[in-house]
Amino acid sequence: MPSPADFPSRLGRYVIERVLGRGAMGVVYLAFDPHIERQVALKTIRRELTPGGTADASTHDLTARFLNEARAAGRLVHPNIVAVYDYGEAGDTAFITMEYVRGESLAARLAQHVRAGSRMGAPRALRWFVQLLDALDYAHGAGVVHRDIKPANLLIAQRGECKVADFGIAHLDTSYLTQAGTMLGTPSYMSPEQFTGDAVDARADLFSAAVVLYEMLTCVCPFTGTPGVVMQKVLNDTPPAPGALAPDLPGYVDAMLMKALSKRPQDRFASAREWRDILLAELAAYSEDAEDPERTVLAYANPAATLDAVPASGASKVSVSWPPEWIAQLEERLASHVGPVATLLLRRASASAADVNALRERLATYLPDDAARRDFDSLLSQMEASSSRALPAQKISVEQVSDATRQLTTYLGPIARVIARRAAASAPDLHTFHARLLDAVPQQRDRDALRREWDKEPD
Repeated sequence: MPSPADFPSRLGRYVIERVLGRGAMGVVYLAFDPHIERQVALKTIRRELTPGGTADASTHDLTARFLNEARAAGRLVHPNIVAVYDYGEAGDTAFITMEYVRGESLAARLAQHVRAGSRMGAPRALRWFVQLLDALDYAHGAGVVHRDIKPANLLIAQRGECKVADFGIAHLDTSYLTQAGTMLGTPSYMSPEQFTGDAVDARADLFSAAVVLYEMLTCVCPFTGTPGVVMQKVLNDTPPAPGALAPDLPGYVDAMLMKALSKRPQDRFASAREWRDILLAELAAYSEDAEDPERTVLAYANPAATLDAVPASGASKVSVSWPPEWIAQLEERLASHVGPVATLLLRRASASAADVNALRERLATYLPDDAARRDFDSLLSQMEASSSRALPAQKISVEQVSDATRQLTTYLGPIARVIARRAAASAPDLHTFHARLLDAVPQQRDRDALRREWDKEPD
């Protein structure tokens, strides 16, 4: 612990109390603002970043950009982003005044689990991750890309919320830092485009966030080693699916993480909001399955994916057997889009699908874009048309489910897709399907509006 002699007693009007941490840009102090009587965090620029450690034109240039980014970060007012209050200069030191978050970093939490030989629980990790995606969505919408998402920059407050720190500082233009031989970002969490020097946009943050989530769920960072080794791994290697390290994880986690860890930005999620909405829908579906006392327990009879569905209540067993040739073709096609995790995803999808349309719907959630979904839909249609076997048919068409989902989304948001899918799987007819969807809409006026829309449609 540094002694008081190791840091100044004041910066501007702020009274320095102690050092909170030291980073690539400088020192973070805990300070007291006597004007409004509150504790704050002060983030400073290190003079050592400039040639010779003296105040020259480069120092002033860096300080100007520090100020510009402080202004950008100051516009980010979000419950999951550490607030920026002020910018100041004292002598040759520039500093940003920030919200002081009582708690600890995610890095410290992960270190505790590593020492204990345990993993962070998936529900808690995914809850914090949703908050991270919320923060990134807000920041990206304001034109701010973080570029250094990592556990050390994620703070877990005493009340349990996750807050993103260092917005704006990591978004500094890299021209000066690159000339000085300093790479912006932390290698183990950097996206491929940050290593190659290609254009960096919001999707770089999503790659870094995926690395963080991978580590949260497995307590293993997928890219480790010397900076040179890490760069080669990030550019060329695909880490094992997290489910291989933590078999108890929900199946959808592997698909999402492997997509977000794609080497090419265009193969990742298009935005933090898209990823958040998909994750929330999957969390809701997983939660419903876990809490339903009549849920189906799935057991596989053989590698050809014959499904034995055993009701938890002990009722008689119902078996749906998918043709082995279907499984082989679907797995090959799915692997071309999502990689080796295709085997696990197909097994999960076929286990919970009672008919062809339900299988189509479940597999579609794992595909990265509309082109891939059309490709997969075409394959399933061809297989269905050429099959000599009588397979279960869903009484509600894919088009009807899609239309209802679109309308229901207006009132329920992304969870509408999960509700519609579950209702369609068991509804004997369209009228019952619509009735079950209406039950999920909380407001009577919204139910009436939706009912009027469906009453206009032909059966």
